[in-house]
Amino acid sequence: MKLTKPTIDKIDCSNQTKPTFFWDEKTPGFGVKVTPKNNKSYIFQGRIGLQNRRIKIGDVDIWKLDDARKYAQELAIMCHKGIDPLIERKKALADNKELLKQEKRKTIKFKDVWLEYLKARQSDWRPRSYQDHIELSRGGYDSEKNSVYTSQPIFQLFEYKLSELTADVFCDWLDHNDFRPTTSAKAYRLTRAFLNWCEEHEDYENLVPPKSYNSKKVKDKVPSPKAKNDCLMKQHLKPWFEEVNKLTSRKIAIFLICSLITGCRKNELLSLKWTDVDFRWKTAKVRDKIEDEGRLIPLTAYVESLLLELKKNSDSKFIFSSKAAECGHIVNPYDSLEKICKKLNIVLTPHGLRRSYRTLAIWAHINEGSLAQISGHKPSALVERHYIVRPMDMLRETLQEYEDWILQQVQNGINRNPP
Repeated sequence: MKLTKPTIDKIDCSNQTKPTFFWDEKTPGFGVKVTPKNNKSYIFQGRIGLQNRRIKIGDVDIWKLDDARKYAQELAIMCHKGIDPLIERKKALADNKELLKQEKRKTIKFKDVWLEYLKARQSDWRPRSYQDHIELSRGGYDSEKNSVYTSQPIFQLFEYKLSELTADVFCDWLDHNDFRPTTSAKAYRLTRAFLNWCEEHEDYENLVPPKSYNSKKVKDKVPSPKAKNDCLMKQHLKPWFEEVNKLTSRKIAIFLICSLITGCRKNELLSLKWTDVDFRWKTAKVRDKIEDEGRLIPLTAYVESLLLELKKNSDSKFIFSSKAAECGHIVNPYDSLEKICKKLNIVLTPHGLRRSYRTLAIWAHINEGSLAQISGHKPSALVERHYIVRPMDMLRETLQEYEDWILQQVQNGINRNPP
């Protein structure tokens, strides 16, 4: 049959029950397949060795007849050469699919993978570590909480595609932010860990340009936090207590005093719940930064009286509660402490109170091993690690000695048993 466009249009197989084939007398192997519903498509049929190959070229309404005939001739040549057109077509489709996948991968943004990373890694992190990732990647408008957050360091990378994160991008990121060196350094470390995770993930590997975040010129830009030495001196104690007791927030005042006397880390105290405190046996269970099971510390007389003072009017599960904070407890006690420091012309951070705890104990000649156990510091000697086990009564007696010495220094500036 001589296939022409008018001839093909006239073909009607609506009375057939199976597809019908019409072969072109001009081009061997080229034909038209017509279904009982009169759907028409160009096809090619050839032989590879002893096997027949039938390949659909395309719909008659889409392909021009001459183009379909030329393509059939190309397929015929392939068959004569022993090349299987079906295999070659599958290879081409696979190559195109892979090409599209790679092009799509290049459009993946930092923020999309970051959220997946947090979800995948949350169970492996301590709550504090997870919270660090959340806080350092906040920014913009949060529709769920109807709040606008100041852009934090990691948030500033959110709109970049992973494929755009060159060394120059990171250098510019580290050069042009107004955050404290400690914050910038931590943001870089968290970002580096995230991108290392991406490199180990099949969907995101090899997307970040080589010699990028780990290059020497980027590392040279990362701030080196300097070790702090802020600490209360013996002569600071009385005026410091006087100013603390003038604070309008009694919760923050008590937090600052308890930090100095117990040596606890800031978040260990601020996240403390009433269920963590046992007033009968005079102990408190704090969420230790290192030990997953937490650690037990003794309650001294003055610290206990301060906690009982807060308990009288408490309506929260948290001891240092805050209705303004999402987490339910005070998060930022810095402002109050900074005001006190300005009045006294001293430098002191919340962690400086923990440093003061260890330093002032030298004046009081308190046992170092007991203080380290209470504050959650690892033992520094073989005997301490493996042979000394101090019961809670012994720890309480040591801490009470320290508290008594502190109060002795400020006895004229503090009421030991507030109402």
